[in-house]
Amino acid sequence: MKTDSEAAAGLIGIIEKHVSLLLKHAADPTGETPLFVNALDSLTLMPVKYDPDHVNREALLASPASQQRWLKLLSGLTRLTGDPAYEERALALNRFLLNSQTDNSGLLLWGGHTAYNIEKQSIEYAGDKSKVHELKFHYPDYELMWEADPKGTKRYIEAMWNAHILDWSRLDFNRHGPYDTPTGRLWEQEYKGGDVFFWGRGLTFINAGSDLYYAAAMLAKLSGEKAPLVWSKRLARRYVETRQPGIGISGYQFSQSATSWCNGPAVRGDRAQYQLAPLIPEGHTVYEGTLFKPRPVVQRCMLAIGEQAGEAAECFIRWACEEMAAWGKIAYRRSDNSFVPMLTDGYPIEGLSLDRDGYFGPKGRAFRAIPANSDFFWMYAAGYRHSRDPFLWEMAQSIAAGMGAGDIGLPSVGGIRIWKQREDNADYRLLYGLLELYKATNDSRFLSFARQAGEQMLTKVAETRAFASEERILTDDPLPLALLHLAEALRDMPGNVPLTWK
Repeated sequence: MKTDSEAAAGLIGIIEKHVSLLLKHAADPTGETPLFVNALDSLTLMPVKYDPDHVNREALLASPASQQRWLKLLSGLTRLTGDPAYEERALALNRFLLNSQTDNSGLLLWGGHTAYNIEKQSIEYAGDKSKVHELKFHYPDYELMWEADPKGTKRYIEAMWNAHILDWSRLDFNRHGPYDTPTGRLWEQEYKGGDVFFWGRGLTFINAGSDLYYAAAMLAKLSGEKAPLVWSKRLARRYVETRQPGIGISGYQFSQSATSWCNGPAVRGDRAQYQLAPLIPEGHTVYEGTLFKPRPVVQRCMLAIGEQAGEAAECFIRWACEEMAAWGKIAYRRSDNSFVPMLTDGYPIEGLSLDRDGYFGPKGRAFRAIPANSDFFWMYAAGYRHSRDPFLWEMAQSIAAGMGAGDIGLPSVGGIRIWKQREDNADYRLLYGLLELYKATNDSRFLSFARQAGEQMLTKVAETRAFASEERILTDDPLPLALLHLAEALRDMPGNVPLTWK
């Protein structure tokens, strides 16, 4: 059997071949920009049309906001190999974006509805949307951006908040940020707070909100300014304020929108009130923000903020771990390893059948249990590392068993651990979860289990030594970065590969 050092060298070698292939074939074929196309044909290695953000599936696009794992891979590879050429390509891309791909305020022309058309050498906007900035679960590598251009990064984050926040006094915001928004007072604005679930002008989805509060927290860390972290905490706390006493589950949003389409443009308002409230007994508050919509990536983002921003951001770790515990105690069902769909007050809606068409599905659709998969395993393992809460360990243990992966045992180094690495349960999120348990316990068996998971996933690597998915090689494939984190652990070189949580 190979030593850990030999195994790490083998992984890095495979990853270098993969990266070299992408550097050669995914780079802008016109040579006009340092951007990379989103995907290659796995057989011909030619750029193919692939759009992770639904901007335009018929165009050859580069979507750098959705290539953050690729940029982290380049940066991490430099730090593990000592070859600066990899990270320089990532830095060059960020310099290009910050210097020439912004509006007049510094807001980047990228995101959920915006990409770069390689063939036309121009910005492409989603045809069914207005020209807006949108980040949802993108979480750019701000440390890498800062290294490339500190002033441009600061300008971008400030422009992002300026464009998205509609009412600073209560932090009403929209997931869409208009370009060329006049610059306001930013962090000098007055904050009042107030009740949640107010009728606002925006849709305060946490998939956009977490990108906003993560950006502000990182600006505080990188610049040394205190005000951005204050606002980051205020925004994150708005979701915490939606929790019902004695339950502890946060809402996916903290406001209501009177202009949302409930069932086409003719019916507008809170979409849950329209479609679900008539089906639920009186006494339960039914808003969009009172539906249990678990997203493990949000909790891992909060843990990452606490880890990166230090003691001043400890509350993010506490809020995340409280949320995980509430999910486990109120919504988790051990018998089938799933989470029961419910309102955030604990009222179950599993099996509830819709009696009219709307945002949550067509008439006749019923709410089903949410499988507790490797995404949740990773979340609970990370939560345990940061909190040492035995209940979070129990949740990781139950989910691993429910997935058929075996018994991770108790947190102590001794004792029995039984792992069953199967092809059908090996994915990058499982690997990250095992690495979290290794960091938490320093038990080498978890590192060994992670090796097994990595080796199982490597059987899927094509003869080209690239990572193919559905006949494509995706530039932002998550597996190479996960394997690089495994190599980092095998080499005992923590802190070299950029932190990731998605």
